[in-house]
Amino acid sequence: MSHGTSYWPWLKDIPVLNGVHLLGPTTAAATLYGIVRGAEGRMLTDDQVRALPQGKGLWNASEWSLRTRSTARLLKVLASQGSGLRILEVGCGNGWLTAALQRNGHHVLGLDPFTAELEQAARVFHDGPTFARGDLLTTNLPPAYFDVVLFPASIQYFPEPSVVIKKAIRHLGPSGTIHVLDSVLYGSSVEAEKARQRSFDHYEAMGFPGMAANYHAHVLDAFLPLGHVQLLARPSGPWHWRSILRTSPSPFTHLVLRAL
Repeated sequence: MSHGTSYWPWLKDIPVLNGVHLLGPTTAAATLYGIVRGAEGRMLTDDQVRALPQGKGLWNASEWSLRTRSTARLLKVLASQGSGLRILEVGCGNGWLTAALQRNGHHVLGLDPFTAELEQAARVFHDGPTFARGDLLTTNLPPAYFDVVLFPASIQYFPEPSVVIKKAIRHLGPSGTIHVLDSVLYGSSVEAEKARQRSFDHYEAMGFPGMAANYHAHVLDAFLPLGHVQLLARPSGPWHWRSILRTSPSPFTHLVLRAL
């Protein structure tokens, strides 16, 4: 699969630094995210990133076991949609999923506001996908261009599902799909409010209470009016992040959305 701007001609005049196309500026939220991510032990070595989603030996290996399963499901569903899909991955981080999609025959643009992990992604997967710094809501991307827009473990960083999904739909071509996966979508506003409080308590205990404002707990029902929704995976019972580390069933929802 091609790398660079072959499938993204509108990137050819965009500045590139350390392998990353600079579609947007560094933001205070992204800087704080990086600090917190480091404090949580989520910044990995190049060799660890290269091995993902196999996370054996990592402190959160159980979480990576779940993502191994969800990745296999995603690849299977995308294969049924076609080959050589143009995919926008929103919140690509260190690029492990971007690279996996590219290896499976798709053309992938990984978008993220956090520079350090993007530069790592471009370094580790230098012969694969294309990476760009930017935020979906403010970055200038072409309309009706992508076959798929992915939100893997990233939808919680957007405050309003209706706003971000409508923006994603504008970038989809005919019969395009949106995937929201590897995130908890709660069954009620009560559950979501409890999750918000847990997030605040977690970040306050870490010494970064401001991070809670960048993390949003969403209910599944908020997505249902936004398009034709298919649920590929949904947990049963009350779930929260602590469940990831001690149970094998996944707390994550995987939904596919098509425009109305």
